[in-house]
Amino acid sequence: MMKKVYGKFHQFIDYFLFGVITASLNIILFYTFNQKIGLHYLLSNAIAITLAILFSYIVNKKFVFQTKMTTKRAVAREMFLFITMRATAAVMDMAGLYILVQFIRLGATLSKVIIETLIATSNYFVSKRIIFKNEGRM
Repeated sequence: MMKKVYGKFHQFIDYFLFGVITASLNIILFYTFNQKIGLHYLLSNAIAITLAILFSYIVNKKFVFQTKMTTKRAVAREMFLFITMRATAAVMDMAGLYILVQFIRLGATLSKVIIETLIATSNYFVSKRIIFKNEGRM
């Protein structure tokens, strides 16, 4: 039965699992730079986001959506869209973190966990519907 469920929802399950790993990496890096090294929470967040985006692109391309591009144009489109959408998500991440910490007065780490959950959910739908569409694939 588990094989049947996995077979039907493998892409979502893989995205979820790698998303949890990516979000965890993002949060751990944020915590390390902010709490252990002592960098400002927004600088810590920018570094964590950048490293998580690089990791996310690799695992989404290779393991989740398994894209095999047939043209340079398709590869360039995919990379451009991924970076653009993740940069947009990063701006939302920074703004959300700032709002939760400065105005709502939540702790920086709790705020980061809340924001990551919202961002990860929206990123799945953007990745599936826009970035890793079937165009230009073998």
